[in-house]
Amino acid sequence: MVPTAEDQVRFLLNVQRLLSEGQFAATYKFALLMALADLAVELGDGSGDALALSAHQMAEKFVEYYWRQSMPFLGKSTLRQNTGSPPVVVTLLQRARETHGEHLAAAKKDRVQWQVLMNGVAQTIRSMPLRYLQNVGRGSLAFLYDQPHAVAPSTILLYPGVAYCLRRFHGLISELVQAAWTRWVRERNLSIIGDVADLHEFLFGTERASLALVRAPLQDLQHGLCFYCGLQMRGQPHVDHFIPWTLYQLDLGHNFVLSHSDCNSAKRDRLASEDHLAAWADRNRMHGESLGREFSSLGVLHNLSTTARITRWAYDTLSHAGGLTWQQNQTLVPLSGAWSRLLDEHYWAG
Repeated sequence: MVPTAEDQVRFLLNVQRLLSEGQFAATYKFALLMALADLAVELGDGSGDALALSAHQMAEKFVEYYWRQSMPFLGKSTLRQNTGSPPVVVTLLQRARETHGEHLAAAKKDRVQWQVLMNGVAQTIRSMPLRYLQNVGRGSLAFLYDQPHAVAPSTILLYPGVAYCLRRFHGLISELVQAAWTRWVRERNLSIIGDVADLHEFLFGTERASLALVRAPLQDLQHGLCFYCGLQMRGQPHVDHFIPWTLYQLDLGHNFVLSHSDCNSAKRDRLASEDHLAAWADRNRMHGESLGREFSSLGVLHNLSTTARITRWAYDTLSHAGGLTWQQNQTLVPLSGAWSRLLDEHYWAG
């Protein structure tokens, strides 16, 4: 059952309580809240039903968040993410980076070591943040899932309505969690960070190297034309997140398109209109597999089915809000409902 408006407000207040009243000896709880929100988008729906999530699914999210953060900050040293010894997850990722280099996609290719990494991170999640996330003061605020008293099980079940709220308020929850995470890290790393460094960009920004890598295959596929206006591109084309980065931090290869700087600037952080969505869906339906092979060879992360689910969530959210999409220049247009067919599984299957 879809939660009532009152239930939804209560949910947001509880999230706020966790962030303001919870005890944070490390940044794991921030990562877990973000992981639950992201997985609700990628695996949940709008029904309001309970949602089962595994520790291994959460582990993959943890690796994505901490991969960037496990490298030295501004070439100095790794930022403290714990009040005590270095967190297990960061240590595991530093070892993986020593073996596979800076690109996460390279680590994923080594399936044996990747599974070892996932097992280690999942075990850490089960024994620590899953058990203590909902602790507030001396008590418990168990509004997300049953609070485990011993080592957490390998799978948890989000209460009915929780995945719905995480999906609906994903942007707001992400901003709250990232802001709290950034403050926590800044306070414990002042001697390294200083006063002017963009800590938020370091912690949660995109991998610029990946953006540069996708230019060549996309430019060939688009025949040197801007994805949005269709005119010939001159100079260095802009790599645009079709689903805006500010809406969902989606750095998977199939989400990228190339555009003029003017089109990119005009689109800003808006969803593109159904005309553009149709072109994007057609491109990925017809060339998704070949692009995937090229992305793999270049070391760019990609997952077409995940990209499609996130795109459906983004347009569904905008549709329910009655929002507008970007067409061209300063022209904004409403959704007609055609977006749903374009993102249907049968359409993608050809």
